[in-house]
Amino acid sequence: MKRTLAAILALTLVASSLTGCTDGQKGKEPVDGATKTVADGTTETAEEKKDPADMPEYSTVYTAEIDTLNYLKTTNSDGIALFYSILDGLVEFDRFGEMIPCIASDWTVSEDQLIYTMNLRQDVKWYDWKGEEVGLVKAQDFVDGIQWILNQDNASSNSKTVYESLKNAKAYYDGEITDFAEVGVRAVDDFTVEYTLERPIPYFLKQLSFPCFFPVNGEFLAGQGEMFGVDKDTILYCGAYLLKSFEPQSERVMEMNPDYWNSDIISIGTLNYKYNAEANSIGAELFLRGEINDFILPGSILDEWMNDPEKKEQMRPHNLTNMSYFMGLNFEPNYDAEYRPEDWKTAVNNENFRKSLFHGMDRRAAILTVEPYDPESKLLNTFTRRNLVQADGVDYTMMGGLAAYTEGDSFDKEKALEYKEKAMEELEGKVQFPIMVVMPFSTAKVDTANRMQVIEQQMEGLLGTDYIDIIIESYPSTGFTKQVRNPGSFSMMELGWGPDYADPLGMMNPVHSGSSAKNYTRVYLAEDLLDSDGTSKFEKMLDTAAAETKDLRKRYELFAEAETFLLDEAVLIPFYTSGGGYRASYLDPFSGYTSQMGRNGAIKLKGARLLDKPMGMSEYPEALEQYEKDRAEALAK
Repeated sequence: MKRTLAAILALTLVASSLTGCTDGQKGKEPVDGATKTVADGTTETAEEKKDPADMPEYSTVYTAEIDTLNYLKTTNSDGIALFYSILDGLVEFDRFGEMIPCIASDWTVSEDQLIYTMNLRQDVKWYDWKGEEVGLVKAQDFVDGIQWILNQDNASSNSKTVYESLKNAKAYYDGEITDFAEVGVRAVDDFTVEYTLERPIPYFLKQLSFPCFFPVNGEFLAGQGEMFGVDKDTILYCGAYLLKSFEPQSERVMEMNPDYWNSDIISIGTLNYKYNAEANSIGAELFLRGEINDFILPGSILDEWMNDPEKKEQMRPHNLTNMSYFMGLNFEPNYDAEYRPEDWKTAVNNENFRKSLFHGMDRRAAILTVEPYDPESKLLNTFTRRNLVQADGVDYTMMGGLAAYTEGDSFDKEKALEYKEKAMEELEGKVQFPIMVVMPFSTAKVDTANRMQVIEQQMEGLLGTDYIDIIIESYPSTGFTKQVRNPGSFSMMELGWGPDYADPLGMMNPVHSGSSAKNYTRVYLAEDLLDSDGTSKFEKMLDTAAAETKDLRKRYELFAEAETFLLDEAVLIPFYTSGGGYRASYLDPFSGYTSQMGRNGAIKLKGARLLDKPMGMSEYPEALEQYEKDRAEALAK
């Protein structure tokens, strides 16, 4: 029997799971012929079985290839998008970004927040790519996946995510213990899986939506060996779609599985991706000819479409993603002596110098190089992007001192010049002016060079070349991270970061000495931000926030306090959110489930629907307003 989604859409178990032992909620089974809720919120009468051939087809072109179908091993973003279509996890996120049950029908969390007991649906099945039933998805399938990931010989890119969460997982991964039964995951029975954590992790339920926590049929996995995930017939499927064709540099085609347990929410029968090395340049032509029904407009044709009334009503703003971009200030410069790195190091450890840069950068002017029509949509005033997390109906970026930054603008000519004068007085005799600001960039994106030139001209024009001398250096994308970013071969540079999980802690890796990303800017070395005992004031605030695991609102407020300190001290300059731009598409941008990181329509097509015609620029604002209203009402419940 099919399950209705109506019974579970109202579930918001994140907060409740953080306050002791919490019983989950179960979905209800409708009788055949009962009404069900579909992705767009309307109801229709349940059918016995859907036929993909009778359903709409989604079609697009792509250039980025998937490296493997082994979802236990890879973190490739294009691969993850595919995995969300062909596989299910224990939990997922609805179109508003709220957590709902998936394979897990319900769950409980122990009072000490260390043991998560997930009760599984008993009607979720494994299928091969042809749609032939292989068997039921059981608790042991989740255990087998974890064991494979924690085997160092398998070289999984997901191992760190797993061993930083589960009890004894790191010791097992390192070979310090050899009995996997000591690792914090076990099958209590066929349909109950239990996770024991190393420490309380408020966002652990969200992590369970990651593909690395998806199930794998252990017997099938063992039989495939190193061939697992090589092709469509070397994996099994438990999600909404079956991979019918997987031809690298040719196509990948997915068809809806008519026997999928939650088929009620699926309205697109086929997902058709065609490879084309020139996709960016010919996508518009293919769309206008009706050969594809979705593509992202390149900047080169944006003006043409905006100024054509007919084309303008076939395009709309594209959803923002989870990446935050910022100008990082390097506290341990490592570049040629001719650029006087010691002068920069002395200057960047001066609060007034940092604030002169913070308030002296016109971010809107720079964003115009990538978004000339609506730069405000991409502008980021805080380090953490909007809509990452919320508590009690309040977005994280509106908590505490962050609210002032969210509603304000860091660019202030008068403040910038005031701080310049103070910095020059304090640094007199300690450095040679102008301070040489080495600002390298990768040529991976065509618009980056223009953006860096705008920043150079604008900041030097405001602050004066007697104060700073910005030196732009371009590098090929290949090897940029190893040759430039990691060794710290920059003074100031555009950097990007996307959290691995929906929690403010996930955003703090680039600015925390205890993380693998600590060398992004080496903030922990900022001399004027050290306490009397030589420890970082900022990191003490982060540690206090991270230690709060029971009260979600308090946790977020403590992180907001730490991030406010980061901005007050001008340790970095928030810049813009990735994604955005414009899209010509028949996809309803406000339908479909989301990824773990909030609204990211590019990631997940589960539950999405196709419109009769593309949503145009005149229709989009009203549709967005309605979505935000519906989302606010859903969150309030």
